[in-house]
Amino acid sequence: MTKFKTSTPTLSETILAIDPGFDRIGLAMMKLERDRPRLLFSECFKTDSKKVRPERLFSIGRRIKEVIKKWRPKTLAVETIFFNTNTTSAIGVAEARGIIIYEAIGTGMEIFEYGPQTIKIAVTGYGKADKIQMANMVKKLIDLPEKSSKRLDDEIDAIALGITHLATKKGI
Repeated sequence: MTKFKTSTPTLSETILAIDPGFDRIGLAMMKLERDRPRLLFSECFKTDSKKVRPERLFSIGRRIKEVIKKWRPKTLAVETIFFNTNTTSAIGVAEARGIIIYEAIGTGMEIFEYGPQTIKIAVTGYGKADKIQMANMVKKLIDLPEKSSKRLDDEIDAIALGITHLATKKGI
C-alpha cells in the first residue's frame, strides 16, 4: 500500500475505490457502518472504443470528476498497475490511472494504493484467488444492492478494493 498524505482519514467518511482501466473502470463508493463495509454506489464505466485515445482519457477524467462532485469522498483507494505482456494495454491503464489520481488530488483527497495480491488476500485470504472466488467473497462480506444489469469484474474488483481499504484502516 502506498499512501500520499500523512493524515489518517475518519472512517465514517465516504471512500472512492477504483479499479483503473482504459476500456472499463470499476468504481465503488463505500463507507464503514457499524464496523461493516457498506456499498453506497458502484458502476463499471466504459469508454467509447470508437473515440481516439485523448477523447477516451478525457471521458475518464470527466466521469471521475462527476462522481467526486456528487459523493464528495475524502479518500481514494486505487489499485496499482499489474503489468503483463501487453504493453499497449498497460500504457492505457497507466494513463487512465494518472488522470484518476490527478482528479482526486485536485480535490484534496487522500490517496492509498493497493496491489492485486494485497486485495485478494484481504478479501479471500488467498493471494492467487480467481475472479469467481473474489466475486463470491465480496457477496458474502457486504450486502450488494440489486442492479438492473450484471456487475462486471471491474466493478466487483473496485468493491473488493473498497473492502480492503476499510479493513486495513479499521482492522475489520
